[in-house]
Amino acid sequence: MPNTSYFFLPNVSLLGRGALNHIGEQAARFHTNHFLLVTDKFLAATELPNRIRKLLGIEQIDMVLYDGVEPNPTLASVNAAYELYCQTGCGGIISLGGGSAHDCAKAVGILATNPAPLARYVGVNQFPNESAPVITVNTTAGTASEITNCFLITDTDTNVKLIFEGVNALANVAIDDPELMLTLPKGLTAATGMDALTHAIECYVSNLSFKLTNELALIAIRYIFRSLATAVQEPGNLEARDDMVYGQYMAGMAFGNGGVGIVHAAAHALGGTYNLPHGLCNAILLPHVMRFNMKASAKRYAHMYYTIHPDTAAALSDEDASNAFIEAVEELSAAIGTKIPLHELGVQECDFELLADKALKDSCCETNPIFPAKNDIILILKAAF
Repeated sequence: MPNTSYFFLPNVSLLGRGALNHIGEQAARFHTNHFLLVTDKFLAATELPNRIRKLLGIEQIDMVLYDGVEPNPTLASVNAAYELYCQTGCGGIISLGGGSAHDCAKAVGILATNPAPLARYVGVNQFPNESAPVITVNTTAGTASEITNCFLITDTDTNVKLIFEGVNALANVAIDDPELMLTLPKGLTAATGMDALTHAIECYVSNLSFKLTNELALIAIRYIFRSLATAVQEPGNLEARDDMVYGQYMAGMAFGNGGVGIVHAAAHALGGTYNLPHGLCNAILLPHVMRFNMKASAKRYAHMYYTIHPDTAAALSDEDASNAFIEAVEELSAAIGTKIPLHELGVQECDFELLADKALKDSCCETNPIFPAKNDIILILKAAF
């Protein structure tokens, strides 16, 4: 019996300069005159919410602002946003920001059509009803949450990131406009860019990957290696920003359908426990997990190295090419400022067992090429410490 691979994406994606200008006509497709804009306080203070309000107004659509999104959105912030959605009679949600805003918005969309509480839907395909309309406006090039069928919300009672996944969580429209990223701070550009690179690398060695995700991951790696450092060092370089839009988008298409691995499982544990930036945790852990996976993935790491250095394809063994690729990842991370030890982020060595236990319960471990033992994760954390 042949294997069947599933591939999920939003119904519509708008990419490139000026993509945001089409948000009004897209919102009009959903036959509601009230949208909730979900964002954080930093973006709420920029000109973007008013710009979106004006573009919606052309279609006689109004907008209510929720600006309480946190870096790692919590059940409490989702509930607050949903309460405002209900109180103001909204019929759809627009997210503005990166993964935190998109995850919060997708959670509100699920609550709008499925009975509370949200926590009852943890896992895969647990929410039976399709989300309320969601439009994701992306301002970072990294998380790809704007196009994936999952979202993560932190339970502050347990300090665990809850993972929700299912086709009903897909946004209806995703907007990736590189012009919205020109003022993104260097640190955020670097961390989200390394998040995208982690998506591509982990997906390529995932045991759920298939031909389409493999090709997308390789293209994403090429784009990111070509342009991430430039985007960090020259924030106003529109060509580099555009490359990163496409690189992170293709990495998102890949991992959203082919899975990731224990970099993400451990990063989720760190984020839930210490409220740390997800992309930065991925950047720190990535090379250490790659070394752990070497015995099962050397040939695939070699393929990735040849993607960025095609002239060496016939000159190196798989092991040498794999090691060279890990070194290239570390060099890129160092160049953009994300190669730092975990202890500088306040991580405590005494928490390693707790972190390992949390990571092992994370579904991302299941798609790693090697299922880790508890001590394997502890050793990875020690190496990154």
